[in-house]
Amino acid sequence: MGVLVCYDDFSYDVINDYFLDHLLSTGCILGFDRSEHWVKEVDAVLPAPCSVRHTPV
Repeated sequence: MGVLVCYDDFSYDVINDYFLDHLLSTGCILGFDRSEHWVKEVDAVLPAPCSVRHTPV
């Protein structure tokens, strides 16, 4: 299933849902939309921002 994410540089991408846990744990995203409901970074537990973006292939 595709998940719309907003990265820390305010760019957007649709990723596979199994990448979401990694992006949340590394702090690379500001928010995500799983099913017409945005979840902001402050609502999700995230560590410090990520310096390297991992983009799905």
